[in-house]
Parts: sequence; C-alpha cells; structure tokens
Amino acid sequence: MSHQPRIAIVEDDLDLMQSTQEFLASSGYRIWGVPSAEAFFRRFTAEPVDVVVLDIGLPGEDGLSVATLLKANPRIAVIILSARDSLNDRLAGMRAGADRYLVKPVNLMELAANIDAVLKRPRQTHVKPLLELPHQATEPSAGRWRLDIQDWLLTAPNGEALKLTSREFVLLHTLIKVQGQAVPKKDLIEELFGARVLNGGGRLNVLLARLRKKAADNFAQALPIKTAYMVGYAFTAPATLT
Repeated sequence: MSHQPRIAIVEDDLDLMQSTQEFLASSGYRIWGVPSAEAFFRRFTAEPVDVVVLDIGLPGEDGLSVATLLKANPRIAVIILSARDSLNDRLAGMRAGADRYLVKPVNLMELAANIDAVLKRPRQTHVKPLLELPHQATEPSAGRWRLDIQDWLLTAPNGEALKLTSREFVLLHTLIKVQGQAVPKKDLIEELFGARVLNGGGRLNVLLARLRKKAADNFAQALPIKTAYMVGYAFTAPATLT
C-alpha cells in the first residue's frame, strides 16, 4: 500500500484553513489544520506530517520561526502561503528554510501541484528531533559550488567568491536547492518578480545574462547554469547551500 501524504495547515484565517483542508482532503491527502505555531507543535508530536503549509502572520510565534525549527528535519517540506509578496519577504522565507513561497490568494489546484512537487524531491530519511539544531555539514566541499544563504555569496570550487544581488541570490537558491533538476521558467519568474509581472521572460533573460557575465569576470570557470530546452534552467554542477 502506497504512503498517503500527510499535510498540516498552519493558518489563523479559519475560513481559509477549512476550505484548504476540505480541498486537499478531497484530493487524497491526510490533513489537519491548526491556527497557531503553538498548536502546531503540540499536534505535530502526535501526528507528524510530510508537508507543512505555513502562514507567516500567525498570532504568537510567527511562521518564519516555525520554518526555521522545521529546517532541522530535512524530511519535512515547508510551503509558505502568505499575503506578504515583497522580495524581502521571499528572501526571509528562503533563509528560514521554506521549499516554496506562494502569495495569497492562491488557486488551491496550484497549491496541490506545489505539494506534489515538493513530495517528489529526494529527502533525507533520518529524522532529527524537531527542536534539535541542525549540525554543520560534514560533506567535503572540494569540487562543489557553495551558496551562502546569510551573506549572499557564491563560492566556486576553487575558493573564489562572488557577492550577489538579492535577485541573483534568489535565482541561484531556487536552482541549487533542487539538486540539478530543471526549474520551469514560469516558476523562476514568479519567485523573482511576482506572478503579475510584465515581460517576465525578458527580465529573466537579462538577469541571467548579467549573472553569467559577472561570474565569467570573477571566476576561472563558467557558471554551470544550463538551459533545459522547452523547460527552463538547471544548475548542473554539484552545489551546497551553507
């Protein structure tokens, strides 16, 4: 018997929480919802989940704090669902460890598609205690690119480092975290510029061209971002988020 995905909704808008629960339950997920971070941690102890759909503006402890704690358990995917749509808010969500950042109002079919996408990603099977702080990576960094999520630095395998702008960081973070998979252009445009941006494809092309030139001017090797024909872009070299 296949594993039925388990989802938690953390949302203080009770109407939205209920409608989301009903839709996802009808789509075949096992799901429960709570209106606060404190209620989430109490219930999670008894009923662990695979994906947490998380609002930021919660009463008491906010959603970013929840995402940061969940980052210690790489088995759990986090999708932030928030009305805050600025680039700074998206960056804060990424730093906290979110896999996806969706802006309200969101079509529930789109939410379900994002849940399916994060569930397909390979994840570590070792489960750490929820409140345990993540250990420093022990994997050798030789031969790997590194993206520093605190200082927005991209470091090449030879140790050369490049300071990134906010959008360059978002682009690289989105590509590297999926470990060589191609990211559709539409997803990149929404992450970088928002869903309602005009000429998003052109702006993405300009950003990529500038980043490639900037990297060529600073590194002794080309930036390993490849075009996946009719799909999008992929970061094809071994890379680590630090």
